[in-house]
Amino acid sequence: MKRTTRRLALSLLAAAFAAVLTPAMAQGLQPGGGPVRIVLNSPPGSAADAVARAMVDPLAEILGQPVVVENVPGGGGMIGAGRVVQSRRDGTTILSTVSGALIGPMLDRSLAYVIGRDLVPVSQITAAMAVFVVRPSVAATSLQDFVAQARASREPLHFGNYGYGSSSHLQGMLLAKQTGLEAEPVPYTGTSALITEMLGGRICCAFIDAGSAREFIRAGQLRPLGVTGPRRMPDLPDVPTLTELGIPSFDPQIWQGMFLPSGTPPAIVAAVGSALAEAVRRPAPSKLIRDIGYEPVGSSPEEFAAMIAHDAPIWRRIIEETGVRIK
Repeated sequence: MKRTTRRLALSLLAAAFAAVLTPAMAQGLQPGGGPVRIVLNSPPGSAADAVARAMVDPLAEILGQPVVVENVPGGGGMIGAGRVVQSRRDGTTILSTVSGALIGPMLDRSLAYVIGRDLVPVSQITAAMAVFVVRPSVAATSLQDFVAQARASREPLHFGNYGYGSSSHLQGMLLAKQTGLEAEPVPYTGTSALITEMLGGRICCAFIDAGSAREFIRAGQLRPLGVTGPRRMPDLPDVPTLTELGIPSFDPQIWQGMFLPSGTPPAIVAAVGSALAEAVRRPAPSKLIRDIGYEPVGSSPEEFAAMIAHDAPIWRRIIEETGVRIK
C-alpha cells in the first residue's frame, strides 16, 4: 500500500512538473540539458550580434536551459548556415541571420543553402526600413527635386552602398532604373565606411538602414528624402515612403530572423518559435531593439514564412530589372 501510494505521489508530481514545462521543453528541448546554440553568421559588435545576445537571458529562462551565441561569419553567411543545416533536428541549434540570406542565393547561385529548402523560418525577430539619404550640400529637399536636378546635370550619380549585392546596392540601382537616372554604384565594406564617405562629401546619396542613419539625420548631417517599407517610420513621420511617391517594389523590409534546419519536426519548430516570440517581447530585448532603431517583431513560423514568401518574388524582380548578378 505504501509503495502504491508513493508511486501515485510521484506520478502526480511528474504530471505537475510537466504541466509547467514550456512548450519548447515539452517538444524535445531538455531542461538541464546542453546549451541551445544561436549560430549568428554576423561578426561580433554588429547590430545583429547585439540583438542575438539580448535574446540569451530571456530565452534561457523560457526554455529552462542555457543559451549561447556563436559568431560564425564568413562565406557570405554560408559557413554559419551550413553549421545549422548539418546539425541535429532537435531545436537546439538555431541560425540567426538577416535578410541578405534571402537575397544572396538569388544573386549568387553558388551559395549552398537556401531558405525554404535547407532552412525553415521560425521567427522574425526585428524589422527595419531603409532611408534614402543625401548629404546636406545637395540642394534637393524632396525626392522629386533630387531626380529633376540629377537629370538636369547629365552626370552619373555615385550611389553609395554597403556591399555589392546588398539590399542597399539593389535599392539604389532600382531607384535609378525607375527614375531614369544614370547610376554608378560605389560599394563599401559596411555601413560605417559608407556613412564616413558621405559625411566627407565623396558620395552624394545612398540607401542606409534606419537604425544606422537615425543619429546622423537628427544631427542634420544626412537629409532623408524617402523611406522603404509599407508605411512611414514613426521617427520620420514627415518623410514619405517610396511607394507613396509612385516608385514601386520598395516594400520589402530589412529583417533579422531565426531558422532551424529543414526536416525539424513541426512541433519543435512551433515550440521554438513560440519561445523566441515570447523572448523578443520581454522588456530588455525589446528596448535594445528599439534603441538600435529597429522594430521588435516576434512572429510565428507561419507569419515569418508568409512574409518571406511575399518578399522573395519582389527581390527576384528587382534583381532581374537591375541586372545585378554575382554568378
